[in-house]
Amino acid sequence: MYNDMEDDFDFEEFMENSNREWESKLNDWRERMILEAIELNYKKIKENGISDWHARHMDKTEAAQLVETINYMMSHFEALEEYEKCAVLKKELSKLNLVMDKLNT
Repeated sequence: MYNDMEDDFDFEEFMENSNREWESKLNDWRERMILEAIELNYKKIKENGISDWHARHMDKTEAAQLVETINYMMSHFEALEEYEKCAVLKKELSKLNLVMDKLNT
């Protein structure tokens, strides 16, 4: 009887299923972390805004990454139809763009 169970066990299938399950859990965890980061960043931006001083002292790469992050957050909130959050982010993005325009001229 023991040999029959051994013959029925497919190790490769087991590993493939385990890998799929692991990747699924990893993707779920990654999504949760992104959502938490979006919400935390939004809360901080709403409470404190983006300071003009900080914006003026960013290098171009850092500023571009901040713009990209805010745009990503806005897309997220648009998909959820949370337009009031988009408005808060848009206001801060406009301030950031004004500062960046002044620095580039």
